[in-house]
Amino acid sequence: MGMGKLTWRSPIVKTILLLLVLVPMAVFIAQTDFAEVGNKLKNVGYRFLYVLLVTFIAYLFGTLSWYVCLGVYRRNISIFQLFAIRQVGETIGLYNPTSIVGGDLLKNEFLKYHQIPVSIALSSVITSRLTAVLSQLLLFCLALIWLLLSPYSVYILSFTGNYIYLFLALLILLKAGFLFWLLKTGKDMVAQPGTSSRPNKRMQHFNSMLKELKKNIRTDIPAFWQSYLYAAVHWLVGSLEFYLILRFLGYDLPVMSGLLLDMSVIVLKSFAAFVPGQLGVEEMANKLMLAAIGLSGGTVWITVSILRRARQLLWIVLGFVLLLFIKKDLRYATT
Repeated sequence: MGMGKLTWRSPIVKTILLLLVLVPMAVFIAQTDFAEVGNKLKNVGYRFLYVLLVTFIAYLFGTLSWYVCLGVYRRNISIFQLFAIRQVGETIGLYNPTSIVGGDLLKNEFLKYHQIPVSIALSSVITSRLTAVLSQLLLFCLALIWLLLSPYSVYILSFTGNYIYLFLALLILLKAGFLFWLLKTGKDMVAQPGTSSRPNKRMQHFNSMLKELKKNIRTDIPAFWQSYLYAAVHWLVGSLEFYLILRFLGYDLPVMSGLLLDMSVIVLKSFAAFVPGQLGVEEMANKLMLAAIGLSGGTVWITVSILRRARQLLWIVLGFVLLLFIKKDLRYATT
């Protein structure tokens, strides 16, 4: 019997990719001085609360980015309720094999209980996710430009050579082209009917959903840009986590370095979204990007990764606590 066609979704492929991340990481950990790591963690102490505060503010702006996409239906739900739904959805998406898809579908389901039409709920979820990705790409490009103009460029160029400039140019062109296509007026191409094949049906469904999304965005373009702005602030504030942690560990780096590290790690993690929680992947991304700005020591990488995971764990616990409040709201809504 044949093994069948291997794809990136195949269990054997996922296992191989995971091992490619975990094995080198295990080697790095084995060479780490954990006594020094423990001392660094003690030095941070209560200042870790500042990291939690920064991430709360970032999540709040992420909620506002989604809130404005609901249009007139935003009056049906409070900011706190939407914050809770978003946090639960992001938590589920983080540790669900379907990644953000599963989390976003859950958000859509919760909105139904607030008398928000399915089409509006789905459009708001997709639009807010879209503005988050587009604003993230913008900030990533700006951070990359800053890096290439800074003294740290010697580190990144030693890894990438001049190909980094081509990569940056392609990112800027793709983002600008997509925004133009998304917001331009005129008729859109749709799949032609006439065949009942499964691929064609999927294409028709995708084009129909995309057409509806573009229609909703063009109906209220100011809301789209407002969501885009809030999403950008969400990423900017969130990137202060890296900056603060490194400052608490005694590394005096520019604020822009935090933005570069955060955006780059998120981009690298997206290539392994199928790994629940990006376990191992995020840690490796932390190491690579810290090395890109000249911080290649094992202790700083481990310490940063532990603190970031601790923040993540606390918000996951809060997400499950908020789920209890959401379920309570749903019981009242259905009675």
